[in-house]
Amino acid sequence: MIRAPISHPIITRGLPLPAGTTVSAYGARIVRNATECSALLHNVNKEAQYPGYSGPGRITVLGGTWDMAGAVYTRQTDAMAFAHAQDVLIQDCTIVNVPSAHAIELNAVRGVRVVDCVFDGLDTTVAPDKEAVQITGATSAANLAAPPYDLTPCADVLISGCTLRATATAGYNNFGALCGDHGGAAGMLHRGVRVVDNRIEAATAEAIRVSDWKQAVIQGNIIESARNAGIDVRSRSTTQNALASILIQGNTIDGTGNPDCVSGGITVSGKAGALVTGLVISGNVLSGTQGEHGVYVGYAPQAVVTGNSIVGTTRNKNASNCQAIQLDNSPNSVLTDNTASGIAGDGMFVNFSDGTLMSGNRITGCATHGITASSNDLAVRGNMLSGLNTDGAANQYGIRIGNNAKNVSLQGNVVRRSGGAADAAAAVGVMAGSNGTWITNNDLRGWGTAAIVDQGAGTVTTTGNLS
Repeated sequence: MIRAPISHPIITRGLPLPAGTTVSAYGARIVRNATECSALLHNVNKEAQYPGYSGPGRITVLGGTWDMAGAVYTRQTDAMAFAHAQDVLIQDCTIVNVPSAHAIELNAVRGVRVVDCVFDGLDTTVAPDKEAVQITGATSAANLAAPPYDLTPCADVLISGCTLRATATAGYNNFGALCGDHGGAAGMLHRGVRVVDNRIEAATAEAIRVSDWKQAVIQGNIIESARNAGIDVRSRSTTQNALASILIQGNTIDGTGNPDCVSGGITVSGKAGALVTGLVISGNVLSGTQGEHGVYVGYAPQAVVTGNSIVGTTRNKNASNCQAIQLDNSPNSVLTDNTASGIAGDGMFVNFSDGTLMSGNRITGCATHGITASSNDLAVRGNMLSGLNTDGAANQYGIRIGNNAKNVSLQGNVVRRSGGAADAAAAVGVMAGSNGTWITNNDLRGWGTAAIVDQGAGTVTTTGNLS
């Protein structure tokens, strides 16, 4: 065991930790005092080869304020770095003033816990996009000089109870993200990452980067004023990896986005050849999102988006729309029991996502359409919509069936007029080019002859609709 004295130890070179080491630094402030100093604590030996997770592990770091003095000693280096190892615990540490790198680098490690730590301050001389905790793999010396570069990923990583602080220290910026990665490699997926019950303030990019993860949980985090997305899910490998089994649940996301961004509160971006499967977005609370959506899901078949609350979206300076929820190229998905209000665009937009169910959603106060359904075989049932077309533009509808949609079923929906000067052109608008829409047993009272505008082919409208 290494115990730091209750004082201000000065470190001019990094301390390599052998297997089984415990560092207890409660009450101490440890300060970097040389540009040449590598990570203050690490288990890396460039002369040795530790494939997989066979390097020095069973390491514990407890307490202490670890000051990297990055504005003075500017050579890029992490504060702590661990590679090719398993069973690492970092708890109750405060890491500050990092020079253009990461507070903690986790590189090809398994069984890691980063618990109740505080991260404050990144040197402003670099682009402020670095993660406080980088979760990455053994890809090359450019990532971390810890051979072998065998593409070992991270596995079983917990980030819990940590704070990414909006720094008030002169000469420093905020980290780009609490955790994740800004690169990747073909076939390298990090498994079993949990990001739970953290507070993230003023991240300068995406607060949480779910970068090439599978079997992941992002739950109970409070995210405030991230410049881009609050939670961003994607592969960052140039060849794109398929991601799987991701739960995003119970997070509170407030004030994310900026006038130039195209992201939003929660962004999931798969690709045609690299789908995101097993995705659940549930019970999140989003407010004050700026960009093009509150929640975006792309190329994620059978996604479940349920029980989320989205209050207030704002368009970026180049966008004409900022939907509460947008679903693209994600067939057979489920959008249920979400609430949305104060939306600067459509309440929900479903595009190229055949076979999707949209049920039990409550949408009020939309600048344009309440629901835009532009896919085949959609079931739009039991939704409640009001306060539509607050922009007052022409040809806006409570529910709009797009011109590429076939066999859409509308049943049991409630659509109400706004009662103001601005209102939708009709409760339901079936666009030219659509085919086989079925409209039955909807409550469209108050619309009269403007209840349904039908320009499609083969539309079936039953006598059960109330208008």
